[in-house]
Amino acid sequence: MILGLLSDKIISQTNEIVNPKGKWFFGAEIGLNTITSIHPSKINSIQGGILAEYYFAKHWSVNSRIKYFKTGVLNKYDSAIGIFEGAVISVPLNIIWEYRILNNFSGNLKLGIALNQELKSDYYYPPNESTDYSKFYGTFNPGIGFNYYISKNTALFMNYEVYVLGNDRDDADLFDIVPNSPNNNLFNIGIKYNFENENK
Repeated sequence: MILGLLSDKIISQTNEIVNPKGKWFFGAEIGLNTITSIHPSKINSIQGGILAEYYFAKHWSVNSRIKYFKTGVLNKYDSAIGIFEGAVISVPLNIIWEYRILNNFSGNLKLGIALNQELKSDYYYPPNESTDYSKFYGTFNPGIGFNYYISKNTALFMNYEVYVLGNDRDDADLFDIVPNSPNNNLFNIGIKYNFENENK
């Protein structure tokens, strides 16, 4: 579907270096989700979302998304304590720095946080273990990626990001610095579009 919608855009690629400063872009992304906090196995699934991005400078933007993906946690000290399996609606908020590699092809680094609301919360715990964990929590959300403008108003992108360090799922002592949290690695591919007149 995406390739069909983009066919005319791909044919009419621009050679002009695109300056997106002052523009809003809206788009969608889809990709692979890997739950890394279910040890020793890693569980893969499909994830996706929609996005809005504003460029406040030529190489800097702020980005917000709404994403859906599965998550989970296996207790890292004692797997007999139990396993959590869930799914979240996540709202990542990021600041992004782009650096030009060649013409309209650039790399980027992003940093931000994500606010997560559990839609599914399944605990496979023994009856005496508490499952009184918050269904709303924040996570740290850095990432790296690439961006390519096929026209002044249309870009294709791919990136790799992680969701870590949120909503600890065990009762370890105060010296356990790293929380036993739902951790996910996401690989995204997507498209974003600015709805202004292409000839501006």
